[in-house]
Amino acid sequence: MKRKLLYFTAIVLFSAFSSITAQTVWDLGGNSATWAATATATTTNVVRDNLGLYPGSTVTTFAIIETSAITFAAPDAYTSVNRFKLNGGGNAVSNKPVQRYLYFAAAGSVSVKIWFRTGGSGTRTLYVTDGTNVLGSLGSSSSTDNLVLTTPATTVNGNVYIYGDQSINIYKIEVTGAVGTTALMPSLGTDDFQADAASSVYSNGKSVFVSNVKSDTQVDVYGISGALVKSFKTGADTSFDLNTGLYVVRSKSAEGEKTAKVLVN
Repeated sequence: MKRKLLYFTAIVLFSAFSSITAQTVWDLGGNSATWAATATATTTNVVRDNLGLYPGSTVTTFAIIETSAITFAAPDAYTSVNRFKLNGGGNAVSNKPVQRYLYFAAAGSVSVKIWFRTGGSGTRTLYVTDGTNVLGSLGSSSSTDNLVLTTPATTVNGNVYIYGDQSINIYKIEVTGAVGTTALMPSLGTDDFQADAASSVYSNGKSVFVSNVKSDTQVDVYGISGALVKSFKTGADTSFDLNTGLYVVRSKSAEGEKTAKVLVN
């Protein structure tokens, strides 16, 4: 009898421990040790406390943290000291942002909860996606509404992205589930080039064109995640087809180097 009781107790204890789900919290508005107030923007891609910050190649106002003491009511009670400012939209293509976003690596079933406010007039919406699908979204037309977005548990084996369609102020992010090690996303420049670069890169439909080629030119095509999807050399104007999506194309020759963002549809 004692053996059966001990066995039953062990099963109950194991079940209780197994039901405990890991939580990860980024207190952007309250953890001043990690997320100190600063008027200086984040202009390069970084990972801080396992949370990725991606400004975009020409963005100079992203991730400014400033004083903003507000209180969220129960049942999601929370009081902030500061606010984390996206300061603009993510310019998402097919539910994947290209600038002004936060990201983290998920390794299984995750649910995301975010305390936030919109950053100005007009309806503004915060999105959580896996780069393809919207996991959750919430918006408001009032910048004084205290909003809490909670996504349903979804299995994601890759990055989860957090961004707004316009300026959003974020206070706290809580993830329930399996968070992996967040890898630094490549910082790909867009629309930046040397003045003497001769070649031109543009898209039309599913085709990408490299024109005005004057000498041997190396062409490298990257997906928005930073993965190299095509690479070749050409000595003359050329074109090629790509699947639908947003790409960064780099061309390099004796005349100079050019990087362009192209949308293929």
